[in-house]
Amino acid sequence: MTKPNIDSSAAARILGLFYGWKLVGLTLLITALAGGPVWNGVGVWVKALEMHFGWSRTQLTGAFSLAQLEGSLIGPLMGYLIDKIGPRRMVFIGFSVTGLGFILFSQTTHIATFYISYALIMLGTAAGTWLPMMAVINRWFNRMKGRAMAVAGEGSFLGGLLLVPALAWAVNPAQHGWSATAMWIGIVFLGAGWPLSRLIRERPENYGQRPDGTPLSATSKLFDEPSNASINSYDGPEFTARQAIRTSAFWYITFGHALSSMLIATLTVHMVPMLTDQGLSLQTAAYVWSVLMAVGAIFQLIGGYVGDRMPKNLALFGFTALQAVGFLMAAFVDSLSIAIVFAVVYGAGFGGRVPLTTAIRGDYFGKGAFATITGISMAPLYMFMLIAPLFAAAMFDARESYTLAFLILGGIGSLSGVLFLFAKKPRFSPAQESTSS
Repeated sequence: MTKPNIDSSAAARILGLFYGWKLVGLTLLITALAGGPVWNGVGVWVKALEMHFGWSRTQLTGAFSLAQLEGSLIGPLMGYLIDKIGPRRMVFIGFSVTGLGFILFSQTTHIATFYISYALIMLGTAAGTWLPMMAVINRWFNRMKGRAMAVAGEGSFLGGLLLVPALAWAVNPAQHGWSATAMWIGIVFLGAGWPLSRLIRERPENYGQRPDGTPLSATSKLFDEPSNASINSYDGPEFTARQAIRTSAFWYITFGHALSSMLIATLTVHMVPMLTDQGLSLQTAAYVWSVLMAVGAIFQLIGGYVGDRMPKNLALFGFTALQAVGFLMAAFVDSLSIAIVFAVVYGAGFGGRVPLTTAIRGDYFGKGAFATITGISMAPLYMFMLIAPLFAAAMFDARESYTLAFLILGGIGSLSGVLFLFAKKPRFSPAQESTSS
């Protein structure tokens, strides 16, 4: 029997800040690092490589789509590993793989190298950024889960807001060029993985606290390694992954999230090239993306607040409907002013729904298998994120226009809100509880 981690809990009291909120800030930083050059920067990389090598949109989009296929196949495994070996180790591994991927990317001379390097980049960020950190946040918060996840998820938006314009400037051949930029990004990821991972505290009970900052009883603090009951100090039911996938709510959430995410996947790849096709410069197109991210950042906080005060599935219905409307507007963008209006409308819907699609899983299914359940749920999502951008690219190469592709995808994506409406909180029977123990 060992003594509790007194130093860590004492430090938290002295600084007067619940460590869960420090983890929210850490998550914000980690997701910003991934959100800028990786997720939000896809369109910039596509345009830079198109100008340098002359590859088609379908060829370039194939790398992003291949990464989504990879995510679909290994997503459940990633969730399982996060629950088994811990988020801290997964963040370190993920940052290392991402860094190596960017260094390989910087040496691209053939499209096969680009495909392999981008697969490594997406594998690393999937393993070591959003999912492990959201698993941590899910453990540290109950009542304020929606708000905590909303603030933590701001990193992706801030990365898009601040780093995409910087990326568009850096990849310009008159500045550093895409190759040198990718090399330096890889070095940053390799160097940042270890120190950032050491700041992660995986469970509040290990540090004399409970979710939301409620102190543990004196007897609970006698143990450095809490009991299973302590670990799962949660006011609701605890589903295993097997139990969760037997509920209808799991599948409504899964496909509602998938249909919604295929829209942002399409914009991530094609929005910047689409705007440059309309005569905007690469830098201006990046600024429009920043507008979308800025509005999304504001509405992410609003979405988290709303989700803590009303049923999350109803809030998701409203935000996903607004997101679909914004996406359909993109089909008619033909000037900078309309592009700004589209970015505002889409950003509001997208930003509001982002924290809720994560928080609803924690509310419905508990903490113990959160990463595993989310990983399984993400497998169909990655398949939709694979198909939609490829479909848009193929339509563009055939018709030299995104209009029809965006109308079709927007119509399909609008069904996501309906699915969330049907995603009612599942009942947890005593029989289920006995089988999970």
